[in-house]
Amino acid sequence: MTAALLGIDAGTSSVKVVAIDLEGRRVADHSVAYPTKTDGASAEQDASQWWTALRAALAAVIPGLEVLAVAVTSQAPTFVPVDASGDATGPALTWLDRRAASEARTIGELVPHSRNGADPFFGTAKLLWLTQHRAESLDAAAAVLSTNGYLVRRLTGVSALDDTTASLMQGFDDEVGDFPDRLRDAVPALSLLAPLVRSTDVVGVVTLVASSDTGLPAGTPVVAGGIDAIGSALEAGVLTAGDPLVDMTGFSSVTMLAVPRGAAVAGFIHSRHCVPDVDLLITAQVTAGATIDWVNGLDSSADLRSAERILAKPRPGRVTMVPSLAGERTPTWNADARGLIAGVDLTTDGTDLMLAAMEGNALSLARDIDAMRAAGYAIDELISTGGGASSDAWLQIKSDVLGIPVYRPASGHGAAQGAAMLAGVATGRLASFESTRSIAHAVEAEFRPDARRHDAYAARRARFDELVAVS
Repeated sequence: MTAALLGIDAGTSSVKVVAIDLEGRRVADHSVAYPTKTDGASAEQDASQWWTALRAALAAVIPGLEVLAVAVTSQAPTFVPVDASGDATGPALTWLDRRAASEARTIGELVPHSRNGADPFFGTAKLLWLTQHRAESLDAAAAVLSTNGYLVRRLTGVSALDDTTASLMQGFDDEVGDFPDRLRDAVPALSLLAPLVRSTDVVGVVTLVASSDTGLPAGTPVVAGGIDAIGSALEAGVLTAGDPLVDMTGFSSVTMLAVPRGAAVAGFIHSRHCVPDVDLLITAQVTAGATIDWVNGLDSSADLRSAERILAKPRPGRVTMVPSLAGERTPTWNADARGLIAGVDLTTDGTDLMLAAMEGNALSLARDIDAMRAAGYAIDELISTGGGASSDAWLQIKSDVLGIPVYRPASGHGAAQGAAMLAGVATGRLASFESTRSIAHAVEAEFRPDARRHDAYAARRARFDELVAVS
């Protein structure tokens, strides 16, 4: 049997499991999808479906493997109340759920200097919303867990809140590692959050019950893990300040820059990294891969994502799209933003729309990178991970729009691969975080910008920015 480290990532649309050997090579992977129930500003999931999907994914991955350790990353901040047995007492409110806008503003008045701002995305406001609108689910709850925390609880029977998720929340005081008393008094549901642990802590071991459910060996160490961004950063070898910017594209698009602990940039997202004394400065678009899937679904007779068809089109394309189909995060934080398409005529086809969606995502990314540079951070290359990184067309468009090289790592499987590395480092099966660099730095593909296209995209920015302003 092959000795393996297992990484689990419970994303917005699916759970993915990746197994790597002790040299860091991927030996198996599988993903299983689950739905999100959306209605207006709400976006809920049934947490039991995370577990069902995980069991199915594990069944496809672990045969023939000697699993040595497991770590879990996930979408964040997404929270679900659970009872003493670990069963959900109500739906999980995902990061995409924007109903707690007024609660976020109330919290912002209490903690005006929070690194993470007054937006329901940052999780804390969701707890206040639950108190006011779903009191019965909290009354029956023994704890409120993050997505990765829920899966860790199902595997080990232990409830824990990792510090990367906590530090992503509005009002969390990173210096003291807790929420201020005035915020705890205003949001009593904070007392239901599980005990704080480090992302590298071994929370417990796979129980006999979980072993029977999943096939994982009883007694296997389970590492707390954290937000999906730390998994993608590890996969890309981004460990310290000065390392390249990482782009992680799935349902949403997130970039991560390693910065010194405590760094803050107004309007950005901030979290601890799993590496000591390092934070992640994060930008995020709500619907990136989701927009690509939406466009691709408009024509069931063809796959509109074909790189050959997209790159054969003149670029920039004739159509301009703002791909904010469910509100927007950085840099505008406009929960009411919606997509716009300009320049459509009777000759517009599906490939034109797909090109516009990819260009719109890249132009949005350019706005974020401009803000990073204005804050004093040099961005001269991009490492792209996640499902969106499989598209040669999209990565070439990003390179041309941004005017910098874009690299797809050979690992390339997103946060789950980084979670497997985290499992190895946390349990001593891999020597150190630094030792993972050689795994991460292998490049599968490189995309270089075309100077003339970059200039043309720079000119397109003015029109794009006008559309963003009215979206």
